[in-house]
Amino acid sequence: MTAALLTEDQQNLRQAVRRCLERGSGPRPHLSGEPGVTQPFDSELWRSLAAEIGVAGLIVPEECDGAGGRFADLAVVTEELGRSLTPVPFFSTVALATTALLVNAEDGLARELLARIAEGETTATLAFCEDDGSWEVDAAVMQAERTGDGWRLSGRKSFVVDGDTAEVLLVSARTDGILRLFVVERGVDGLQQDASTVLDLTRRLGTVTLNATPARLIGSDEDAGTSLRTALDLALVLLAVEQVGSAQHCLDNAVEYAKQRVQFARPIGSFQAIKHTLVDVLLKVEMARSAAYAAVAVADEYLAGPNADTAHRLATAASLAKAMCADAFMHTAEETLHVYGGIGFTWEHDAHLYYRRAKSSELFLGTPDQHRDRFAACAGLGKGRCG
Repeated sequence: MTAALLTEDQQNLRQAVRRCLERGSGPRPHLSGEPGVTQPFDSELWRSLAAEIGVAGLIVPEECDGAGGRFADLAVVTEELGRSLTPVPFFSTVALATTALLVNAEDGLARELLARIAEGETTATLAFCEDDGSWEVDAAVMQAERTGDGWRLSGRKSFVVDGDTAEVLLVSARTDGILRLFVVERGVDGLQQDASTVLDLTRRLGTVTLNATPARLIGSDEDAGTSLRTALDLALVLLAVEQVGSAQHCLDNAVEYAKQRVQFARPIGSFQAIKHTLVDVLLKVEMARSAAYAAVAVADEYLAGPNADTAHRLATAASLAKAMCADAFMHTAEETLHVYGGIGFTWEHDAHLYYRRAKSSELFLGTPDQHRDRFAACAGLGKGRCG
């Protein structure tokens, strides 16, 4: 979001986050395959962001020891993290786990976990996708069995963001044909958390295997599918904002490079082809930003008054934002690679890291085409499913 549209508090928050990120080591020391890697993410930077600045508890209600902030405040943080590809468990803990807990905030266990996350000491994630790769909530087949001392889960979850390191796992599973959400703590019997080989070197994915693993139930005996879909819509909005931040970073750096790189005794930015390319990218990024922050406003409306109407509007806005922002980021990452030329295709340059993030984010939580179909269904223009 442009500075003119930010409140004074949001501008201060953005500056605080940006200064904190500039003090960090950046993504390169944490890339897969680099020598000397001893930790999967920048734990010291995460402590600064989560506990000192308070991003982990930004939208957690005050009664759960959070800041009780607006979703728009969280969007400011998310855009900054998208600009830097910072290797911290923000998306897993805040965008996925916290939103899943917020839509179940009447449950005592959910409130307990929200308080732990708000302290900045607990990382968490949402595990709902399985080996078929479907991002549809209803595709889950993992089974939960009631035992004398609670519940036990058996099965495997795939493509889990930070699934190999998260301390708390929110796992969807079926019992008696009903989808429910369970909590699994790291280190319990029957739990195995493994890192996956991924395209995006700055966002870790893991596989979670459960074998009669002890779990606690969140919420009532009602089907959790509706609440999970709403939580994922909130995550989709943050993913769209993150894509805008990453795309803006690519554009800013490409413009700066075009001013400095000289060819045929002229900066390459003076050539018409480069000018047209960068203007086209700018238009796509600005359109994507408009869609993303329109969805942020709807998310704030939903959290202020959760009901069927605001949930429907959130689903509509989230799918539109995801489709537009994914397309814009992918286009930006590709075109800026062309502006850089040969150096942009080297390991030493960060352009390929943003291209990897663009491609993985394009597919994550549903492709742009899938979300265009969903948007059409939500708007009454198609036959698909909105919820």
